[in-house]
Amino acid sequence: MKALIIANKYPYPPRDGSSIAILSSLRMWQRMGYEVTLFALNPKKSEVPADILPADLKGKIITHTFSINTDVTPIGAAKNLIGQRPYHISRFLNSAIADALKQLTSEMRFNFVQWEGPFMGEYLPFVQGNSKHIMRSHNIEHRIWLRVAKHTKNPILKRYLRLQANRLMRFEDRFTRKMNAVLPITEVDAQYFAKKFPSIPRHVVLPGVVVDQYPRWKDGGNTAVSLASFDWEPNREGMAWFINEVKPLLNTEIKGEIAGRHMPTHWTPSKNWKFHGHVDGAHEFLLGGRLQFIPLLSGSGIRIKIVEAMSMGMPVVATDIAAEGSGLTPGEHYLEGSTPEAFAEALNKLYSSPDERQRLSENAFSFAQAHYNLNTIAEELLRFTKQL
Repeated sequence: MKALIIANKYPYPPRDGSSIAILSSLRMWQRMGYEVTLFALNPKKSEVPADILPADLKGKIITHTFSINTDVTPIGAAKNLIGQRPYHISRFLNSAIADALKQLTSEMRFNFVQWEGPFMGEYLPFVQGNSKHIMRSHNIEHRIWLRVAKHTKNPILKRYLRLQANRLMRFEDRFTRKMNAVLPITEVDAQYFAKKFPSIPRHVVLPGVVVDQYPRWKDGGNTAVSLASFDWEPNREGMAWFINEVKPLLNTEIKGEIAGRHMPTHWTPSKNWKFHGHVDGAHEFLLGGRLQFIPLLSGSGIRIKIVEAMSMGMPVVATDIAAEGSGLTPGEHYLEGSTPEAFAEALNKLYSSPDERQRLSENAFSFAQAHYNLNTIAEELLRFTKQL
C-alpha cells in the first residue's frame, strides 16, 4: 500500500507548527504500514537542506522536494487583484513542479493522496490515477484571515484582507468538495466541516507526538519565554499586542525572552526583556524558561506550539485563541488570558508561584500522554481509512 503526502513546505527541521504537523502525518502513515512518499515545496524564504529527515524516518520515506519562491510581495499582491484566485494559493503553483507531480503519479499508483491543507490545491488536476484524496486540515484557513482583518486598523489593508479571505473561503469550499475525506485537526474544525460538507467523511486527527521523545521541563529558569515564526501574520499580530498592551502591565521584576525567525526590527530589548532572532535549539530555548506564553489573537485549527509545550510539561499562559481546539481546560492545564489585563494577571501569577507551575506542568504532561499519543492516533486513522 502506498500513500502520497503533498505539502507546501519541507517539514524538517521543524521550524513551525505546520512543519511539526506534516512530520506527524508522515509518522502516522508510516506506522499504519504504508510506503510513504512526500512531495513537498521548499520555499526559498525558509529553504532547508532537501531530503533530510529525523532519525526515526530516515530511509523510510521517499522524498521529492522542489525549490520555489513563494514570497509575498507588494507587486504580487497588487497583481493578484486581477482575477479571482486567492493570493494565499496562487503563489504556490509552478508549472514545472506540476509536471513533476503528474509524472510521479503516472509512474506510481497511490492508494491515498493526503493534502496538507488547501495550499497545494491548484495541483489537484495534475494528479493521475484513481487514488482516494484526503485533506489534512491544519486550519480553516479563511477564518484566520477574517480574524486578522478584524484586528487590522488600516482600512485599505482591512478591505484587502477581507477580499482575500473570501476568495480563500470559496477556494477551500471547491477543493474540499473534491475530497473523499477530511481529517480536521480539532473537534471544533470537525463541526465546521460537518455543517458545511455533511456528505464528506471526516475524522479528527490530533497532531500525534511521541511524548517520551520530548525533553521534560524542570523549574529553575528565571524568564518567561515565547518562540514563534514571525513570517506568519497572526504571530506578529499577537506578539505586537503582547509587547504594546500586556508587557506594560507586568510586574517590573519579570524577565522575558522572545525568539523567532523574521522578527520585526522595531521590537527593541529593554532592561529585563531580550529579543532573539532564530534560535537553533528551540526546545532548549523554551526549557530554559520558567514558563511559556502564547499571545495569539487570530488562528484556527490547533496551535502546535501548545501541544509541544504540554508534551514537555511546560507551564503555559495563553489566549483562548491559542488554546482553541486543543482540548485543554483553562486553570487545569494552562492559565488563560484574552485581554491585556487578564493575560498580565495570569503571567504575573504563574511567574511568582512555583507550586502553580508544578501543578500545571504535571496536569499538562498527563493530558499530552493521554490525548496526543502518536500510536493511538495512527491506529484510529487506519480504522477510518479502511472504511473509505
